[in-house]
Amino acid sequence: MKWDLSNIYTSFDSDDFKNDLQRLESELALLLNWMDANFKDTSDTVEKIEYSVNKSNELSLIADRLYAYAGLTLSANANDTVAAKYLDIIRSKFVAFSMVQAKFMKFLKEVNVDFDKVDSQIVRLHSFPLKEIKTLAKHMLSEKEERLISLMRLTGGNAWNDLYEKTTSNLLCDVEIQGEVKKLPLMRVRNMAYDKDREVRKAAYDAELKACDSVAEVIAQSLNSIKGEFLTEVNLRGYTSPLEPMLFENRISEETFHAMMDAVKESMPKLRMYMKKKAQLLGYTGALPWYDMFAPIGGYDRQWTFDEARSFVVEKLSIFSKELGQFINNAFDKNWIDAEVRQGKRGGAFCESIKAIKESRVLMSFDGTLDNVLTIAHELGHAFHNYCLKDETPLNSSTPATLAETASIFNETLLLNLIKSEVTTEDEKLALLDKQLSDYVQLTIDIYSRFLFESKVFEDRQSGPLSVEELKGIMLNAQKETYGDGLDENYLHPYMWVVKPHYYSPTFHFYNFPYTFGMLFGLGVYALKDEPGFYERYKKLLSSTGKGTAEEVAMSVGIDITKKDFWESSLSVVEKAVDQFINL
Repeated sequence: MKWDLSNIYTSFDSDDFKNDLQRLESELALLLNWMDANFKDTSDTVEKIEYSVNKSNELSLIADRLYAYAGLTLSANANDTVAAKYLDIIRSKFVAFSMVQAKFMKFLKEVNVDFDKVDSQIVRLHSFPLKEIKTLAKHMLSEKEERLISLMRLTGGNAWNDLYEKTTSNLLCDVEIQGEVKKLPLMRVRNMAYDKDREVRKAAYDAELKACDSVAEVIAQSLNSIKGEFLTEVNLRGYTSPLEPMLFENRISEETFHAMMDAVKESMPKLRMYMKKKAQLLGYTGALPWYDMFAPIGGYDRQWTFDEARSFVVEKLSIFSKELGQFINNAFDKNWIDAEVRQGKRGGAFCESIKAIKESRVLMSFDGTLDNVLTIAHELGHAFHNYCLKDETPLNSSTPATLAETASIFNETLLLNLIKSEVTTEDEKLALLDKQLSDYVQLTIDIYSRFLFESKVFEDRQSGPLSVEELKGIMLNAQKETYGDGLDENYLHPYMWVVKPHYYSPTFHFYNFPYTFGMLFGLGVYALKDEPGFYERYKKLLSSTGKGTAEEVAMSVGIDITKKDFWESSLSVVEKAVDQFINL
């Protein structure tokens, strides 16, 4: 259950790794010198743009390969000091890369070119990212300032993020079960939220909060520093708010964003009905306590070994597409997945593309639950998306987080619906509906609460650092506003900002709403799956996610995401599931 990284590089001491590291440094230096010499005037504009695009794609493949190897190695073991050292070294090379981007951005700002109509096929092929770079140039600072921001981030936001990951990866929780206290990694304790035994779930919840409290001061310092750094950059670049650059990065308009969020807000009362019904089924007279949010309901008790999960996912997804099933089987054959639960391993789950070798790697923590099996399908959906993008250039592969969830949500929905179609008892149906609805709650209500939390943190951080108590208060208020009477106010989670790594990216903020977008867009795409020719259209959609706005990509399959109607239609699937759950 460990991944194989050997075809990326065999080791940090290998000639391939050292040569690529040296090549990246020297090639970036040469490219910067070339830009200094050639960007002095706008003569031969198209030829200069073409050369810059080709070199950028070439060097991106090297940089991504180096970064993936170091980053994946460190994710698997946060205590690997060699990987940590090389990750810092590689990040330092990215300063030169950011200068390349800054010089190119400045040059594009000064030229007047219709990228769609020039003679160069390379430029026409990359017209969308080139237009995007030109738009970003409006918020560009001087080259000296851009370089300074990149250099300071190494010992600023990146360093605080590293501290967060190392602290939480090594965090042990004292869990008392049947009178015995065990020290367990945070991620294993969080997985106990799905245990059948309420005492275990409650003990895990108490232990998690206690462990979070023990590191809260350090984590609060990390959060304050990262958010404060970004606020400084937002002000320097002339954005109106921290959200503005994130909407641009996610390639969605304000119109689309508000249409989605308004629809989600209006759907919350229906989802609270599910939560209150679940509380009733669990024997509560009031609302549901946090530690029982994922309590299993009904009678779907199946546990999987890792090999059984592999066979199951491959078999079920092959029903939709033999190609998809073969792809997933190949991912297991080639050991792309690190699924072992162990101390020092980063929490959560993710899939990373290594474009230079046209492969992906998946990290997760597998303990045999249905949720774990669905996570495999979800993350390998990301890997299939990367596979569909494998022949696109790096510049044309840059997919916004909003569209990055399409294939993963599609896979997960497909697998769960196939499982639901095969069960025979009402208890099993109830259990699977509960699983589906608990996920919907996370991707709508909980993520809306995270959006409210992060918005308030940015607002209050402008006046100075926030204390642990202030952060806890903001989180609790956000949970009360969104979960409402669905959750017991005496048993919320004031430390969700400690256990969620998404808040700690120094360059990507409001990491939350793209997941809501991804779920609802994925449901919209899934609804088209039985149409003639859908599979080829689906693959074409996935291969085009780096070459258009979210609105343009969605329209390629006939979906208008600027309209609230679309989001309401996707949420109607959620609301029907609530009705089914209550009726059962």
